[in-house]
Amino acid sequence: MMKLKYQDGVPMLGHLNTFQCILNQLSRMNIKFEDEIGYRGRSKGKGLKGNNISKSRSDRFANVECHYCHEKAHIKNYCRKLKRDHKNHKGREKKNDNDSNADTIIIAIEDFYILSNGDVVNLATQQNSCVIDSGASAHATSKREVSASYTPGDFGNVRMGNDGSTNAVGIGGVHLKNINGSRLILKNVKHIPDIRMNLISTSKLDNEGFCNTFDNGIWKLTEGFMVIAKGQKISLLYYVDAKIIDSDINTVNGEANVELWQMRLSHMSEKGLKILIKKNHLPDLKSAPLKWFAHYLAGKQTSVTFKSSQHSRKPNVLELVHFNVCSPMKTKSLWGASYFVTFTNDHSRKIWVYTLKTKYQVLQVFKQFHASIEREIGEKLNCIRTDNGGKYYGPFDEYCRNHGIQHQKTPLKTLQLNGIAERLKEH
Repeated sequence: MMKLKYQDGVPMLGHLNTFQCILNQLSRMNIKFEDEIGYRGRSKGKGLKGNNISKSRSDRFANVECHYCHEKAHIKNYCRKLKRDHKNHKGREKKNDNDSNADTIIIAIEDFYILSNGDVVNLATQQNSCVIDSGASAHATSKREVSASYTPGDFGNVRMGNDGSTNAVGIGGVHLKNINGSRLILKNVKHIPDIRMNLISTSKLDNEGFCNTFDNGIWKLTEGFMVIAKGQKISLLYYVDAKIIDSDINTVNGEANVELWQMRLSHMSEKGLKILIKKNHLPDLKSAPLKWFAHYLAGKQTSVTFKSSQHSRKPNVLELVHFNVCSPMKTKSLWGASYFVTFTNDHSRKIWVYTLKTKYQVLQVFKQFHASIEREIGEKLNCIRTDNGGKYYGPFDEYCRNHGIQHQKTPLKTLQLNGIAERLKEH
């Protein structure tokens, strides 16, 4: 029905994930799996149907430990002690809500585990994978070397999910570095040599102020608005892959120390740091040589204030006209106009106002104003002053040159040079 063969160059984890997907698809078709199928699926070079049926159970389960009597060479389904206890009404097992079979763990190789839960198979790695367990009362690991600070001793008895019990022989802290670079410190992690996987207790994380979120197959651990860790759901279990950090060493040299103090003191100048050093307020520093950075210089720059002076008006009419287009208004006029343009005579301070529907009508309105004002006053328009907007380039400049009109443009971000027109817009 299905055929799966290992190909050279393919990672073992990817091949096992493909094997897991096939088993899950078969399970959804109500196909039951026997233990010998899961065993033969672990051997290299064999598919779901192997040729080792003739082997005895003792040969196949030589390295497998029973979860009921904790003896090797058989699994729980073939445990004679369990059958005797059932027969004598001495051993009773707890059933889950779906009345499914008890969990069975089969060791594939040293780095991988195949966990069978009913008809669904889960794959997991032991080295850097941690299972997010909502039923665990404490963080747990089977390796002592992952603890940054380890304290050996008797830390009580731990009850397992298969009704077995074991001892916690030590406790310590584990530092995890996630894919996004954030770090998670697990406190009071129990060292339990008999467990198969590294467990992270969600109840412990909740007690420390973290927020656990399970949504659409993604586990997310947050602290406020910061994402600390993320994991994904594989079959029925949530896993997180993180790098275990044994120890951290922080070093600071003399040059970095000066820059660090400068940032702590809100980017203080070199002169200010020298004054603090002389007063022994910074005992770790002997000198304050700072490197020059372009963004430091730009941040220290301030705009030069304009000197207040009395404006002198031009002696002749139309010698200078201040020209400005106002921003779009929230409410349109009855004719649909959103803009308006103002013309202010520098000599008499007389104002002309025209409405616009778009900024593209600026040149058209200026031609209309130019023709009407010269016929009305009988003088030639000599000069206009505008800001440096793009609407005053191209055809607008060409029209001014053709009619002998001088066009003055103020520099960028200097509204003061066209203050007469700008102040009028504010009113």
